[in-house]
Amino acid sequence: MAVIRGLQANILPASVVTTGMFDGVHRGHQALLHSCRRRADALRLPAVALTYDPHPLRVLHPDAPVRLLTPVEEKLRRLQASAIDEVIVTRFTHDFSLLSPEEFLRAVVDALHPRAIVVGYRTTFGRDRAGTADVLRDFGARTGIEIEVVPPVEIRGMPVSSSLIRRTLEEGNVEEAAELLGYRYMMGCAVTRGDGRGRLLGMPTANLEPEPEKLVPADGVYAVTVAFCEGTRRGVMSIGSRPTFHRPHALEVHLLDYDGDLYGQTLEITFLRRLRDICTFPNADLLMARIREDIIAARAF
Repeated sequence: MAVIRGLQANILPASVVTTGMFDGVHRGHQALLHSCRRRADALRLPAVALTYDPHPLRVLHPDAPVRLLTPVEEKLRRLQASAIDEVIVTRFTHDFSLLSPEEFLRAVVDALHPRAIVVGYRTTFGRDRAGTADVLRDFGARTGIEIEVVPPVEIRGMPVSSSLIRRTLEEGNVEEAAELLGYRYMMGCAVTRGDGRGRLLGMPTANLEPEPEKLVPADGVYAVTVAFCEGTRRGVMSIGSRPTFHRPHALEVHLLDYDGDLYGQTLEITFLRRLRDICTFPNADLLMARIREDIIAARAF
């Protein structure tokens, strides 16, 4: 599978295309990708996913940038792991946002020559998001391109969406987010120098720096798994301030059954369950007793 940057003319002589931001590549997106694959197989053509970078809200509303479920490289890995043949990444700029729906669709036709276009039921495209599923159906009727509009994927009566998953993670409900995503939420984090307090207390932790665009779940203590160069370990992760020691907001993880040096490595943190809120303890002994309870809970999970 190739990842092609830019929507230049004549990338493919014919294709079946699905398009979207695909932030999270969640269950709803997966339904789109599977429908695109089925239609492409029926027509014996390559299946293509057209996506954008950066997120449109980061260009149109830079004062309130959205936190991403999957920054672009993670999104591309997940798209490449699907049944799609080609991924096209178009740079979203202010000029690109001014294309009318018709101009946008003509650019897609010139580049990918689609025999069919597969979109979600809430699709929008073009200037002021004026392009809708009905606009696309009209375009298909005029050009002979087959149009398929995929209905929502619902879980417990709620349509799966990136915004719903963001809200779920912002509430700390990582188990519900996993159900909506179709996989457990994860973050890549670089290990940085901390104050070494955990090691002095007999509970060494790695101080973490997440990807700058990545959404960090709500403050709290979580059971996690941690993948790194030496394998995978269970862990307990803390997100939030450290009120017992009057320390600022931080991300820290303690790996169970591991006492090596992680500094300089990148860890892949996978969230399993939120164990509790961040609490203030009168002294370090009570804090350590509670952390030992957290470790028991993480092992049990």
